[in-house]
Amino acid sequence: MRRFLIIAIIVIVIVVAAIIRISVGRRKAVVEEVTQVVPVEVVPVTRGNVKSTCEVLGTVVADKTAPVFPETMGRITRILVREGSYVAKNTNIMAIRNETIGFEYEEGFITAPISGNVASIDVKVGSMVNPQAPVATIVDYARVSVEFHVAETNMNCARKGMDVEILSDGIDRTYRAQVAEISPVVDEYTRTVAVKAGMANPNKALRPGMTARVRVNLGEKEDVIAIPKDALLDSYVFVVNDSTAERRDVVVGLVGDKTVEIVTGIAEGENVVVIGQQRLAGGEKVNPIRRELISNEARSIPGSE
Repeated sequence: MRRFLIIAIIVIVIVVAAIIRISVGRRKAVVEEVTQVVPVEVVPVTRGNVKSTCEVLGTVVADKTAPVFPETMGRITRILVREGSYVAKNTNIMAIRNETIGFEYEEGFITAPISGNVASIDVKVGSMVNPQAPVATIVDYARVSVEFHVAETNMNCARKGMDVEILSDGIDRTYRAQVAEISPVVDEYTRTVAVKAGMANPNKALRPGMTARVRVNLGEKEDVIAIPKDALLDSYVFVVNDSTAERRDVVVGLVGDKTVEIVTGIAEGENVVVIGQQRLAGGEKVNPIRRELISNEARSIPGSE
């Protein structure tokens, strides 16, 4: 009986010890969970420029395009130029013979109506032609225009005389064109406004028919409180003070391509969270890592560039 009592006491002691150990472990886990520090990336709030642009597709068109018509009916006997070649105004480009009964079969010539490059030759030797159908096309693209469309909501941003940036995937260069024409009407199907911007094309790198990307400036502000776009969550941000996250409501001004103007809510010099704010609600202890420090570390790593 005494032996049984001793065994029971030992079992009870072991069970109580296990319960105490589990309880202490849970309590430590809760404490650790409560005191866990959240790592976040921050940037200092500074004054800067905010620029908003939109990019649309456009088409390059030649400054002058002229179809070539023969003056009389006849048969083409010779073609004197090749497609792509440059011709001056009034240059003979084709020979034609009038084979109408009652006329002498003398050879005449079809001439270029403007100076430019031969874009196309639409007939062959032996073809019968008449003054109603063009036989070739001449283009002058020493100066070109880019035709594009701006959304109805942004049409006030396109102003006659303003500069736009022209980019082409086939040419590693950015051009500047000046808006020359703006349609006074809105297309009822696309809800867009047609715009045409002109520019010099001295090396003829931009060719008629090419697709161009047009970057239009929708608005720009200088020397304002600006933060990265990824710091803004709806109409609030998280600011770090003494390693504690604070939710701050802000009034947003111009929303740019990379940065956002903040009218009120934060001050220059404060640290705003740009990565990790989705895990914050406000009041958490955080480990702030400044973005520029990360960039400097990355630049110091061989092969990181």
